[in-house]
Amino acid sequence: MQTVLMLAQQTEVDKYTITPGVLGFLVVAAIGGVLYFLMRSMKDKLAHVREGGFDQAVEAGPDAPADTDGGRAEQAPGD
Repeated sequence: MQTVLMLAQQTEVDKYTITPGVLGFLVVAAIGGVLYFLMRSMKDKLAHVREGGFDQAVEAGPDAPADTDGGRAEQAPGD
């Protein structure tokens, strides 16, 4: 413990030392924000694939109009 305190006292911040500062914080925060929205979008897309939306789009073919309701309109009310 005494060694750690001694090393902490010897550490001086030189005015020529380069630190990330505010710009580094803003870059890391921006990357974190982008990753948040990317993961949220990926979660929604994976949920759509799990519901079978991908299979329905492949079976319809490229020329067929897109299914906007995710195939829910074809299900019976009791399902």
